[in-house]
Amino acid sequence: MARGRIARRAGAVLLAVVTAWGTASCSVIPTGGKSVVSVDDERKGDQLGDPYARVIAMRPKPGWSPEEVVTGFRAAMASLDDPGFGIAREYLAADFAAKWNPGSGVTVYRQGAYERFAPLRTEDRQAQVTLKGTKVATIDPDGRYRPGGGPLNEPFTLSMQAGGEWRISSAPDGLLLSEADVARGYLPVDLYFLDARRKALVADQVRVPIDPGANFAKTTVERLLRGPSSSLKDAVRTAFTGVGLLDVTTENNRVVVDLDDRVPADLIDPMSAQLAATLSALTKGGLGFEVKVNGESYHPDAPLRIDAQKQSSFDSWLAPGTVEPFYLSGGGLRLLGKENTGQPVPGRAGQKQQGDHPPAISGEAERQVAELSQERTDISVAPIAAGGEWRIWVTGHSLAPPAWDRYHTLWVVDRPNDHTSVVSRYESGGKRHYRVQAPDLETVFVKSLKVARDGVHVAVIVKDGLGEQVQVGTVIGEKERTRITNLQTVVHSEAGRKIEDIAWNDGRTLYVLTGTSELLEASVAAEPVSLGTGSRIKSITALDGRLLAGAENEQGERQVFYWTSTKWEPLVKHEDGSTDFVENGPSFPVFPLD
Repeated sequence: MARGRIARRAGAVLLAVVTAWGTASCSVIPTGGKSVVSVDDERKGDQLGDPYARVIAMRPKPGWSPEEVVTGFRAAMASLDDPGFGIAREYLAADFAAKWNPGSGVTVYRQGAYERFAPLRTEDRQAQVTLKGTKVATIDPDGRYRPGGGPLNEPFTLSMQAGGEWRISSAPDGLLLSEADVARGYLPVDLYFLDARRKALVADQVRVPIDPGANFAKTTVERLLRGPSSSLKDAVRTAFTGVGLLDVTTENNRVVVDLDDRVPADLIDPMSAQLAATLSALTKGGLGFEVKVNGESYHPDAPLRIDAQKQSSFDSWLAPGTVEPFYLSGGGLRLLGKENTGQPVPGRAGQKQQGDHPPAISGEAERQVAELSQERTDISVAPIAAGGEWRIWVTGHSLAPPAWDRYHTLWVVDRPNDHTSVVSRYESGGKRHYRVQAPDLETVFVKSLKVARDGVHVAVIVKDGLGEQVQVGTVIGEKERTRITNLQTVVHSEAGRKIEDIAWNDGRTLYVLTGTSELLEASVAAEPVSLGTGSRIKSITALDGRLLAGAENEQGERQVFYWTSTKWEPLVKHEDGSTDFVENGPSFPVFPLD
């Protein structure tokens, strides 16, 4: 039997040079001009991750200037080999060392430089050194990464100690790390939890500090067992309640997770899906998994082995396979078929559309389509089936386009005026509906709302006095207890910029279309990235890496396009085999649950 601990990652020897003032943005240690970023060859051949480099903390040296002391302290904060920050505290005066709390969070910055307001005199007993730069993000104690810019202006006060050495007597709480420090010492991880019904997997994007004393798979599972970050608290569940981790090893080409107890029988399948989804990104060779308890087989008579893609069979929307899009054309709803040609769907929806707005397609096997009327005063729903008829589900003042969730409920936003929005959920053919508690949305104009396919993440286009922006939050509770909380802006408003459309790719990433047809990729864990522009793009839809758009030319003719990762190309073929723009042509493409 081949058995062994998962190897540590390998890194190369790196040398860095700093000046006496330590103005470099990366954390290094002044030792006569040079410092060494360490090597760890034990991680070579690790199947669960990439090599990494780390900074070794150095104790303060006699005669260091205030700037050198602050530089050494910054480097010690970034050291992976001193998880208790014992060496970092040696740079602090005794009183402050007892108060400093490195666990209160991380401030991430770039372009660090020191500033001192007055030259240091021989008789001075205090000095102040200010680190200036640009703040780019924070990392919460639970690992939640929050992008956010602004100036960095962090003062460090130093006092001369009895031995004639400078020590820090006041400094920002928490850790102050450069982007290079974070890239070296933290890895982005998607932890997977369960929705409230324990039927879907929900990604929690966090940053996990590397522990040189453990393989990263073990560190990741330990973090998974601690539960979700604050952004998903109360919105998700876990199969691991009351269960601890003993070790993560490799055995017979499997990743073996050794727990200290079993979960209830009805949670074995959800637990297996959580593990496979969380660790699949680390098992680059497609390793399978096995769960043991106290080193023994999980079941008395058989091992508990988990397929490498268990998460896909547990939650089909994680890897939906071939799901064809729908679109509007020629007065009705069509389904894109073979050779990129479309056919009218059965029922009334394939013959008559209710308005010139994006439709919404439900996710169940017997799909339904919801459409907003031209006047925006009602929403009708029709089964996509033979004999399916339109029926009004919702009436209102000024309705936003509807959106389905994976639980077959319809989300609706009504705007009685330009600064009020009311969010509701409709089910059972529109016979029952519940108002959603969303206090942060009640005093703004919600232009669009989309629920991710995990049923928990929600995105909104919000229009307020600052302009139009995109926010992402979480859905908590069901029926009349439903509420939207933890809203975080992922695309900030800019003067004159409009947001035309949003589309979830998965539960982690969101595509955003601006009024200038610029395409952005947004996430709660990163700044938005521009993917390009297309001057004719009017709407977007996405699913599992496929991104489609409705486009319109100067003559008002229409066509559906697909994104190649670098440019837009026409998609729908007409009867003559062409893909030209045509009058009353293909428009508003939509995947189910978008």
